[in-house]
Amino acid sequence: MGNKEEENIENCESIKKNSLGTIKEMYSFADKIDYQLMFWGITLSLIQAILPPFVWLIMGDFVTISIYREELNFNKTRELEDILKYNLTNKFNKTQFLKNYEIKKETLDSSFQTNATPVFLLMLTLSLITFFAAFFSRFLWEVSGARQTFKIKRAYVKKLLYMDVAWLESKHSGQIASMLSDQTDQIHQGIADHMPMTIFIFTYLSVTIFVCFYIQWDVTLVMFISLPLLIGSRIIFSKWFCKTMDEEVNLQNKITNLIKETFNHITTVISLGGQKQTLIKYEKLSIEHNKFAEDRLTASSVYDALTQVLLTEIIFTLALCYGMWRVGQENPGRLAALAINILYMCVTSISIGFHLNGINNCKKSCHDIQKILSDKPIIEVEEDCYNKKKRKKKQTFSDIVYPIQKICLPKEIKISSGEITFNNISFAYPSRPEYNVLKNINLTIPSGMHIGICGYSGSGKSTIAALLLRFYDPTEGEIHFDGIDIKKFNPNELRKMIGIVSQEPVLFDGTISDNIVYGKLNATQNEINEAARKGDAWQFISALPMGFHEKIGYKGGLLSGGQKQRIAIARAVIRNPKLLIFDEATSALDYKHEGDVQKAIEIASKGITTITIAHHLNTLKNMDKIIVLNDGKIIEEGTPEELLKIKGKYFRMYMDQKIGDFNLEAHMIDKGITKNKELKQKFSIGSYERNNYIKVDQSKFNLGERKRLGRSYSMISTKSENLAMPITFKRNRFNKSMRGNIVDLPIMESEVGTLEEEDELPGKITNLKVIGKLIVNYKEGFYILLSAIPLTILRGIFYLLVCFEVASVLEITLSPDDEISQGIFNVGSLYISLIIIKTIFEALGRLNVAKYGHGFCSYLRYNMLKKLLRHGSGYFDEDKNTPGRLVYKLINETAVLNRILSEKIDLLIPAIVCSLTSISIALFINWKLALLCSFQFPAFFFFRLIEFREANKRQKNMLDEERKVANLAHMVLSNICTIKAYNLQGHFINIFNEALKSLEKAMKYQSVISAIVFACQFSFSYIMIAITLYFGKNMMIKNEINPFNYLRVVLLTQFGANFISQLIASVTDISKARLCSEHILDVLTEKAVDMDNMSDEGFKPMISGRMKLEDIEFRYPSRPIIPILKNLNIIFNAGEKIAIIGSSGCGKSTILSLLQRLYIPTKGNVMLDNYNIKTINPQYLRRMIVSVMQEPTLFSFTIKENITFGIPEEYVTMNKVIEAAKLANIHDFIISLPNGYETNVGEYINMSGGEKQRLAIARALFREPKVLLLDEATSALDSISEKAVQKTFEEVRKKTTCIHVTHKLSSIRNADKIIVLVNGQVAEEGTHQELMKMEGFYYEMAMLQKID
Repeated sequence: MGNKEEENIENCESIKKNSLGTIKEMYSFADKIDYQLMFWGITLSLIQAILPPFVWLIMGDFVTISIYREELNFNKTRELEDILKYNLTNKFNKTQFLKNYEIKKETLDSSFQTNATPVFLLMLTLSLITFFAAFFSRFLWEVSGARQTFKIKRAYVKKLLYMDVAWLESKHSGQIASMLSDQTDQIHQGIADHMPMTIFIFTYLSVTIFVCFYIQWDVTLVMFISLPLLIGSRIIFSKWFCKTMDEEVNLQNKITNLIKETFNHITTVISLGGQKQTLIKYEKLSIEHNKFAEDRLTASSVYDALTQVLLTEIIFTLALCYGMWRVGQENPGRLAALAINILYMCVTSISIGFHLNGINNCKKSCHDIQKILSDKPIIEVEEDCYNKKKRKKKQTFSDIVYPIQKICLPKEIKISSGEITFNNISFAYPSRPEYNVLKNINLTIPSGMHIGICGYSGSGKSTIAALLLRFYDPTEGEIHFDGIDIKKFNPNELRKMIGIVSQEPVLFDGTISDNIVYGKLNATQNEINEAARKGDAWQFISALPMGFHEKIGYKGGLLSGGQKQRIAIARAVIRNPKLLIFDEATSALDYKHEGDVQKAIEIASKGITTITIAHHLNTLKNMDKIIVLNDGKIIEEGTPEELLKIKGKYFRMYMDQKIGDFNLEAHMIDKGITKNKELKQKFSIGSYERNNYIKVDQSKFNLGERKRLGRSYSMISTKSENLAMPITFKRNRFNKSMRGNIVDLPIMESEVGTLEEEDELPGKITNLKVIGKLIVNYKEGFYILLSAIPLTILRGIFYLLVCFEVASVLEITLSPDDEISQGIFNVGSLYISLIIIKTIFEALGRLNVAKYGHGFCSYLRYNMLKKLLRHGSGYFDEDKNTPGRLVYKLINETAVLNRILSEKIDLLIPAIVCSLTSISIALFINWKLALLCSFQFPAFFFFRLIEFREANKRQKNMLDEERKVANLAHMVLSNICTIKAYNLQGHFINIFNEALKSLEKAMKYQSVISAIVFACQFSFSYIMIAITLYFGKNMMIKNEINPFNYLRVVLLTQFGANFISQLIASVTDISKARLCSEHILDVLTEKAVDMDNMSDEGFKPMISGRMKLEDIEFRYPSRPIIPILKNLNIIFNAGEKIAIIGSSGCGKSTILSLLQRLYIPTKGNVMLDNYNIKTINPQYLRRMIVSVMQEPTLFSFTIKENITFGIPEEYVTMNKVIEAAKLANIHDFIISLPNGYETNVGEYINMSGGEKQRLAIARALFREPKVLLLDEATSALDSISEKAVQKTFEEVRKKTTCIHVTHKLSSIRNADKIIVLVNGQVAEEGTHQELMKMEGFYYEMAMLQKID
């Protein structure tokens, strides 16, 4: 059933697309060794295919000899019975007759034995040759297929990394990453399995047809009537199948993308309470998908039953009867050989469509990948393109060199001084070509000058940075470096001389040291230390237990926004670039660290051309020149003083950001920055730890799997080609320490003994019980399964009809001549009636099994998604729960179970029933011969047991490696701009290649075991037939069995063995399914420890918005030894505007996470009015408490759906959506888009950071929350938008408690209360004026923010 569905799918693809690729493309990655392997593989496949038809022909001759002997015996016995019956009186005649009878019988037996022995020897020889041919053929094809597939994977990833950003933006990262696994798997199957099997099948069919025509041409023609009918019906059916399959595939892609996006942005989904809406969206897509799937399954089941059973078997029966009438009496054994050859040919021809479409699928996948590999980038060029030009070897797609347009100057051309000139630059993004982002920009930046660029959101500031890095080329005009058009530079060499820090920092899973070194792969430790100091990251790195070797988690998730930004700055300055670009590089830093970093940047950028893009004008106060952009045009330029005198746009932005009328200068006279030294000492970094830490031996602790120890890519060599060796083992967090073998651990009695390693798979169940447990839980499919099982059992019994049919027809030869025609008619009528009944069982059985498998897969995916969405944020911080791994479990591992249930149950139950029934009947007919023939059953088990044990050892490792490779590919492609900016393509190619090595090794070893089992399975049946022929001959001589029962026993056991071999062949799949089932069951049974985010339990009270933190202490579950908040007590009164400020990493954002109950405090309570938030329904709580984070996340929905995300549809009105957009100052931008509020946004939409931020603010305001949490919510906004949004916040605060986390004091100067957080504790609190008078931490920040 499963094979037929895949065949139909591929037929659909072949009709839909005229170009499926070519055989040349299919083998474009084959080298000399591969061609040699395939040549010998083809030769051996031909030998393997030629021999079987002759084996049956030889057996037919043996059957003929046996029947002639039986017929003579029958006639002699009848004569003897007649003599005895008439009681002849002549004793001499009677004795003489008996003596003559015995002499003739002995002569006949001797002749029979003489003729049968050479047949036995010939069959045995052919069987042994078949074994060796099958083994080496399979092994050679497997090895060649693995070699070519891994070369394609390497070339594909390499190509994607060197494609233009514009090209990559036109694709979805999830789709191009899935091509790496899905299509390369299809290519491997095509090369290693489908192609050799197609060669084998066509050769086998050709030889079989020749043998059949040699036996009896007219009977063969009658039997071949079914072939054109099968082919014609397949073509007609495939055309209909296309219409259904196209929609089904599109819906499946939508489901996959929805799941991927959900887990990539799971924190946003949780904080917005979007779990139920995500499930509803998934359920709608799933229901629609299931409708198409059920139509397809119904049509496929009925079609397969009508063609494979009714049409084929009825024609076979008619031809067999015709053959018996035509030539059966002349050579009945040859008729049996013809029938068996035709039967096996029909069975084999059924799979030819599957393998041919597998080849078409392979060619199509090769064509799709080669199309990508042959796409010529306009900008990008491989790092070693110039070396490749010197090569003379034959090029494949992986070797093709694409020039940079028409010019490719030598690598030695570099920027000498760094002067930059923009000449009439205009630019429009390829995704929005009708809208010019930049318009006629003319600008000269002299060498060593520090330029600031400011302007409204969407004015084109970040676009200038993208053009300088040559992510895009201008639509019009030229950009010159030192008078040379940058199009003439090698982009990789150009980017080596540019350091950039983007608005949203991208870090990679690994250590802090790894991420800094990405700026300069051959950096020394001293250079790393110096870069960390320049980026103001040294202090917080030194405070971490592992220092530079501290893991930062997925996308740096274990660090605060400011910490991530400082590491990104260190990564930029370590390059010693000719040009530095800072695109909102300090937007996430507090003002103390911003001031320190600005000073460090000034020192590092001396003599270096520097471009700083910012909304915050304090960042630009020391620039040599400031450029003001508006609507893609330069409207003002000059020094800060000159622009203030003009009193234009810059002046208005400056005034909007001014701190207020508090006289800062008066407080600076003769006073240090901070007067309260006692306060500084109290809250200095490390004081809490020094008083509360004890010495603990590292060896006593192991953080285990729940602690997020992400994969690290260690820089273990100073040579760039050796840099990227992945560390495959998990290093203990305490392997290294800044204090030797002892670490400081805070005293927490309640946590003693909690840091124990947990099993990766709790409650692991062995064997098939785990699959059974999942099936039992699927109660909705109980009645489908209940009807499918008895129908499938009956199908298994009916499969044996043909074994009796052949022998029954041949047995007619013993009938008198006048009874032969009637006998043929009776046998034919009986078996045609049984075939019609079998067809009904076949259609219903296949349909129910297929529906159950598909329904079970949908059930698992929905319930897994529902279960995962119940967990809190801490669950997704664990290394085993990264987005890539969760998506793999939901999509790939459920698909494995679907294949097992829809394909394998359809095979397994009939195989078990057919095997047991066949051996039982065979034992009943003749137990001696049946026991001998049944020896192949344990032999098959033994062969497969070897493969199973070896496969079981490696299956888990291969699954893990596949997940790692898929996760790595997705991560790389999702962060391609950062990788290109730092020329990390080659580095990540090395990492990817290393990740493939263990998988490649496991596959090659597995191919040896697979080839042995394949050869044994293929040839052992023929060997057993040769052996049974020898013993059957002796049994016939002893009259222990007749040739007809011999044929029945042989065919019954052959059919049983054939099904057993298919059953055992599924062992590997079942092993993989068991492992997948364990993972799935873990997801379904793992309880939400901290909270159940989708629970309906809990209070839903009317609240005013008053919140309180009582004695709060908190540590992240992934870093339990580091205290983030300590004895925190804060009151947030209803309707007030409260601000929380402090240095990066002090715990500000953590407080907001606790207020929304994204995490649970280690100690203490979070109160909302008089309710502990643990008692309030989580969904309700997050509708009342809404956050806007500093890195806004938008989903691949429409703008309207993004604004209303998490809110039930009945509460959504268009007027309310528009009102929220207007309040966020984004309405005008939305209506300027072609599709307005129905515009799709998401991964690659070209929106500025400010536009994304305003959409996120509109999403928050739409909810009309009681508590509004703003974490740097205006950091990405220009001053005009910020002013408008701040005005909105002032209006909202009349009925909402507003809690601001910010570094920008200008936005909180009118707050009712300002809380200064230092090292996880409240250091100061009060109004702006009160804190300024205290001359403490807040006062110091205010001094650093002085714009004058």
